[in-house]
Amino acid sequence: MISEVIIGNVCSIGAMVTDSVSGTRKKTSEILAVQIISQVFYSAGSIILKGYSSTAQSLVAILRNLAAMKGVRRKAAEWILILLGVVLGVCWNNRGLLGWLPIIANLEYSIAVFRLRENEQGLKFCFLINMLMYSVFSFAIMNYVGAAANLFAAVTTAVSLIRGIKQNKAENGPDNAK
Repeated sequence: MISEVIIGNVCSIGAMVTDSVSGTRKKTSEILAVQIISQVFYSAGSIILKGYSSTAQSLVAILRNLAAMKGVRRKAAEWILILLGVVLGVCWNNRGLLGWLPIIANLEYSIAVFRLRENEQGLKFCFLINMLMYSVFSFAIMNYVGAAANLFAAVTTAVSLIRGIKQNKAENGPDNAK
């Protein structure tokens, strides 16, 4: 048990680094590409720590980000991925109510990726919410590095959001900020 916790937490170090990098990217495609790498780390850690609803969400997140990066704009494909996340999450949920956090987080972020793909600030805000939900889940499955990583990514993303808002106001004036 202790070695599983250690190995799962080590996987989360890679996720922490890549998620933090994604929160600082300017282009949506770069944000999504870096997040694919972080999902590989999250998936490995979740399998080891037996948080299977989270593993399902990581796999669907990889597919979702790839589809968004390839410019898949078919509503059917988007909804299939969104529903796949919910169905797999429910089927693989071995954590009861707590297991719903990754499912809800992925649902929220998947909708954001497909609806806000050209809105850097909106995408970052949804990522921030996603990271907060995953932080709670990670803590509950004893993925302490994952919990800290998600909080760190949330803070990094929040700082980037605030800087972007301030920069927009400085460039466009307070009445014209996007």
